[in-house]
Amino acid sequence: MARWNVSKHTLWIAGLVALFAFAPMVFAADGDKSTVKGLITAIDGDTVTVRDGNNVDHKITLTDATEIKKKEGLAAVRFERMQRSALIAGLPIVADLVAQGDQLQATAISFRSDDMRTAQQVQAGVAPTSTKVDAMGKRMDDFGKYEAVQTAEVMFASGSTSLSEKGKADLMSLATKAKEIQNYAVVMQGFTDSTGDAAANERLSKRRAEAVANFLQRQGGLQPGRVTAGDGMGVAPDAGSGSNANARKVVVKLVVDKGVAGSAK
Repeated sequence: MARWNVSKHTLWIAGLVALFAFAPMVFAADGDKSTVKGLITAIDGDTVTVRDGNNVDHKITLTDATEIKKKEGLAAVRFERMQRSALIAGLPIVADLVAQGDQLQATAISFRSDDMRTAQQVQAGVAPTSTKVDAMGKRMDDFGKYEAVQTAEVMFASGSTSLSEKGKADLMSLATKAKEIQNYAVVMQGFTDSTGDAAANERLSKRRAEAVANFLQRQGGLQPGRVTAGDGMGVAPDAGSGSNANARKVVVKLVVDKGVAGSAK
C-alpha cells in the first residue's frame, strides 16, 4: 500500500510539473505580447503558419490592423509597407504577436527585401527549390548573428576629436574592405580616459565616434545607411586612472549579418 501511495504521489507531481510547463502556452492572457521569428510554411486565409528555429510551428492570425513591412538593408532603417499578398511560403519573417482568446494575432510582420526575392524565385521555379529552401533555413538559423570582418581602433589626443594620419589610414583600409562586401554595416563606440568630468567625457566620446562616422562617409565613400550612429560610451573599461592614451579611442567594426548574404560581391 505504501508503495502505491508513493507512486500516486510521484504521478501527481509529474502531472503538476507538466501542467505548469504548458501553462504559458495554454493560458496566455488576453493582451500578452510575444515575438516569433521563422519561415512561413503555410497560409490559409487569415492564418499563417510559421516554423521557428526549434522546428516548432506557430499559427498566427492576420487582422485588418496587421502592419506588414519590407525592410531594406542590414540596418533596416528604410522600409516599405506591403499588402498581405506579399506573404508567401518560404519567406523568413519576424512577427509581433498579441494574445486574443485562443488566437495569436499579428500586430506587425516584417521581412527583408532580399529574403522576399529569394522566396519569389523559389515560388516561380527560377532556382532549384530544394537548394533555395535549404539556404533560407540556414539563413534563419544565422539571422541576427553579426560577424566582425575587420576591426580598427582609432586613437585620439587628450580632449581632441581630430583624426590622426594613422587613424585615417586605418579607416580607409576598413572602408575599402567594406566596399567588397554585400550587406555590410559599420558600428562604432567612442571612449575617453578617466580624467575630467564624467558628463563631459561622455559627450567627448560621442563626438569622437561622430568624427569617425563622418570620415567614413565623406572620405571613405561609405553609404550613410551602412554607417550606424556612433555610441558615446564615456570612460573606457580599460582606462585605469589618469590620462591613458590607449583609452582615448573609437573602436570601429565592419560587420555582416550571417543571416543576410554577406559574401564578397
